[in-house]
Amino acid sequence: MIYKYTHELIDLIRDKEITSVEILENLLSQIKAKNSDVNAVVNLDAETAMDKAKEADKLSAQGKSLGPLHGIPMTIKDAYEVEGMVSTGGDPNWKDNVPLKNAEAVQRLVDAGAIIFGKTNVPYHSADLQSYNDIYGVTNNPWDLERTPGGSSGGSAAALAAGMTPLELGSDIGGSIRTPAHFCGVFGHKPSYNIVSEVGHLPPPPGFILTGNGLSVAGPLARSPEDLEIAMNVLAAPQGQDEIAWSINLPKPKVTDVTKLKVAVWPEEKSAEVDEEINKLISDTAEDLRSAGAKVETVAPPFTFDEVDDIYSKLVHPIMSAGGDRETLATADALAEELDDSDLSELAKISRGVSLKARDYVVNNARRHFIKQKWLKFFENYDVMLSPVCAVPAFKHNHDPLIERTINVNGKEKQYWHTTIWAGPVVTANLPSTSTPIGLTSSGLPVNLQIIGPYLHDLTCIEVAKMIRDLRGGFRIPPNFQ
Repeated sequence: MIYKYTHELIDLIRDKEITSVEILENLLSQIKAKNSDVNAVVNLDAETAMDKAKEADKLSAQGKSLGPLHGIPMTIKDAYEVEGMVSTGGDPNWKDNVPLKNAEAVQRLVDAGAIIFGKTNVPYHSADLQSYNDIYGVTNNPWDLERTPGGSSGGSAAALAAGMTPLELGSDIGGSIRTPAHFCGVFGHKPSYNIVSEVGHLPPPPGFILTGNGLSVAGPLARSPEDLEIAMNVLAAPQGQDEIAWSINLPKPKVTDVTKLKVAVWPEEKSAEVDEEINKLISDTAEDLRSAGAKVETVAPPFTFDEVDDIYSKLVHPIMSAGGDRETLATADALAEELDDSDLSELAKISRGVSLKARDYVVNNARRHFIKQKWLKFFENYDVMLSPVCAVPAFKHNHDPLIERTINVNGKEKQYWHTTIWAGPVVTANLPSTSTPIGLTSSGLPVNLQIIGPYLHDLTCIEVAKMIRDLRGGFRIPPNFQ
């Protein structure tokens, strides 16, 4: 039962072939057996969850349902507040934070019948590609315990891959859903901007409310695209403060027949170099789609990669550095003053963004909206665009100071943040993207690509993920967890 998909469990509960209590017991047993190796689930409330599972089973016996997720136990990324459960955001200063109510997205899941039984690990303030903090320690990748599962939703992806939860809620501003899904070989969906509430996300600190910063989103991770679809139909809703006047009705997929699918494939980018095996698997996937009848073209978007990366860097780094210590910010300000315009290193981009003046931020945001209009025109001719999620497969744990970390791409040393250079273009334009498994490297590590769609066409991205899953095989169980 451990590796059943959420949509399968929903059917089994409805048909009274399995109970919510049995599912929860199974998941808790897997956590007991495997979590000491992976350290993905960092907080449990099994007693409360069991009471809720028993109540769900009573209702099932009476022919009643709480909603589309009736009786489904699941975990939640520890960046979200969950009623009655310690919710830390990876920050030791918040280790005693026990919220009195759920984050709004969590409440949507609960109202649909989900049972929250645990929290999954994150980096400090969800601000790293690796998931570790001083409260709960390091989360390992189920495919290779010496490697990271990614960040910031690394605990979410690792728990899914290790069979410890059937569904998860993550968040993404720089690939934090898409990259962990890629590193762990699961599915993750970064929604269109602001269609899933982030109210109750940490950061900001407990007591402060995130109603939107222009970039970050909340979204689901799962082991199948069908499960992402179910979750998005539950999660897509206005924030509580807006629901008095607004509603969200996501459009149906633009295409459901692969022979009518029009696919653009983003060509290789010199300044965004990607591991050769990842490029090969993306090319193989494009060829599979072509052989299945889709129209597939390798075509660049109507702007340069460096242009959109510059915009993203100047948008994201002021957000990520807000509230930082004065010494670090002063160092970044001083460095930015000395930078040559030709310096496009990751450190230079970070320093420019951190030090950006408010008036320049306004201009840069206007540049972003111009890019969004170009995407809108581009998608008149294509249903989706395929691109890498990340520059490399999962890499080994590296907890050196951020400024000293590097990664290896095709034998070349790159600065650490080059890893997620492909995350930014989608965030900049507020577009949806589904991180979708497409195979394994020669060393047996999972690889995903991202399916980028037009704004608000989230269900199109997920529908194309189903097509690619049918061609490429989708989620695979890590060898040591079979």
